[in-house]
Amino acid sequence: MVLGYARARLRALGRLCRRLRDCAQDERASVAVEAALVAPVLVLLFVGAAELGWLYLARLKTERAAAAVADLAARAGELREADIRDVFRAAAGVLEPLDLFRDGRAFLSNVVNTTGLPVIRWQRASAPGLATTSRIGSQGGPAALAGGPALRLGEEVVVGEAELAVRPLLGILVRAPARYYARAVQRPRFGTVIFVPG
Repeated sequence: MVLGYARARLRALGRLCRRLRDCAQDERASVAVEAALVAPVLVLLFVGAAELGWLYLARLKTERAAAAVADLAARAGELREADIRDVFRAAAGVLEPLDLFRDGRAFLSNVVNTTGLPVIRWQRASAPGLATTSRIGSQGGPAALAGGPALRLGEEVVVGEAELAVRPLLGILVRAPARYYARAVQRPRFGTVIFVPG
């Protein structure tokens, strides 16, 4: 009985060897094997390109949102709360399909130099989708404009900031959320930007 079992196994092994030899001679099988080896690499490249493209898009949109905040405010002679909400809604539109009000925050600041030191005259923030504060400072305090324009006595600028936490698109290659920050500085078009409460 054991001898019969061993013969059956040897016959099965012989058939398997013949099939493998036939497959090695058949070009269709070699194409299938090559495709099986290359497909995971191609999928990985595609996923990597999609992830990096998504993160690059998020970084660009964050920069453009900050620029939109500063530019829209610099065009106004005076701003009310409703106008500032409109500016933040415009920044959210620039960020689409990303969500500023859920995953980010924007800041609008007016920085003036009346004493030889730049000070934040007024500052407003969008709805707190992201728990963060302005990186240039807070209202009434000194403005940290490192790398920005030098303000001479009597000059002012409008600063738009945007910060966004971005979840990876697929989460295969990049798993941790990325956080992007951008700042844009504009000189007011009409000399000064006045904030009118209400």
